[in-house]
Amino acid sequence: MQLTPEIKAQLAEQKKQCIFCKLISGEQEAKTVFQDDKTIAMLDINPAIKGHTLFLLKEHYPIMPYIPADEFHHYFGLIPGLCQAVKEGMVTTGVNVFIANGGIAGQQSPHFLLHLFPREVGDGFFNFMFDKKGEPLPADKVQMLTHNFPIMMNNHFGRNPAPWHKGSGEKPGFLAKIYETSTTLYEDEKVLAVLPNFSLAPGHMEIHSKVEEFDIDKLSIEDSAHLFYTASFAATAVFEGLGAQGTNIILKSGASEDNPTGKLVLHVLPRMPNDGLDKMLWKPTPPQYDLDKIKSRIKDKTWKVKYTDDSKKEDKKETLVVEPEVIKISDNKKTENNQPKTKEEEIRDAIRSLHG
Repeated sequence: MQLTPEIKAQLAEQKKQCIFCKLISGEQEAKTVFQDDKTIAMLDINPAIKGHTLFLLKEHYPIMPYIPADEFHHYFGLIPGLCQAVKEGMVTTGVNVFIANGGIAGQQSPHFLLHLFPREVGDGFFNFMFDKKGEPLPADKVQMLTHNFPIMMNNHFGRNPAPWHKGSGEKPGFLAKIYETSTTLYEDEKVLAVLPNFSLAPGHMEIHSKVEEFDIDKLSIEDSAHLFYTASFAATAVFEGLGAQGTNIILKSGASEDNPTGKLVLHVLPRMPNDGLDKMLWKPTPPQYDLDKIKSRIKDKTWKVKYTDDSKKEDKKETLVVEPEVIKISDNKKTENNQPKTKEEEIRDAIRSLHG
């Protein structure tokens, strides 16, 4: 999204009161395990599970659509390295990435962030155990998504050509069962987006990597950014097409009790009032162990986490500029009194729409 001077002024005011901006600036102490010029990772001081890590952009953006393309690519491109560091530091077999878009989905911070959870069998964390089947999506909505999602993606590639993108690509054998048991919405050389037959809620999508079967930490910066970029489009599709009031994006990778196959999959869950999915959220609880020791264990493994922009290499053959689909601030430019809305009113309406 191209931020206008008015929006930037509003964000600057919001930033003054943001607790995470104070942690980032050093005004308040954070349990920092990694940082570079654009991002920072810190332990959650009220963790859901040991090793629970928060990952943020240093610049203040309240919602995902406000993140500029270059920062989006940088941020989500670092996910594999950070996941590996968290797993190695906590000596676990798996990892989850959790994103809450909107108040109804559990977004509590005005500063956009994501959660990293080290996972293993027997860890007792069952919040992401998908044990119920939701209502199927009506046929007309399935048709709408099947038609619109590829158009949204292809329009993006039209604006931002990627040399590696020629079409749908090959169908890897390790995804054969997914093709058989799901409705394909979109695929290219790197990802497959489907509506699974077993869904947690109407419009529940799965995004699968076509270049790595099991581990998020084995994806390249480019592949990871594109995986999450596709998920951001999926979230926009259910927001605009299905009237969702928010979305959760949950990545599962490696073995845990809620991911027994250990395979890599990214779930996009539309959120509605009284949808029964609040059990995914957790109650903040002060830990009964030394956070500084956990901080040291993870920080010792983040030394090799580094963003490399291969597009700046002279011999680079391929490049992808990631520009997530954004939500329009307002289609209604007038108030109930038929007066033009101010920029402040428009941004307030945009943020309110994502917070239910």
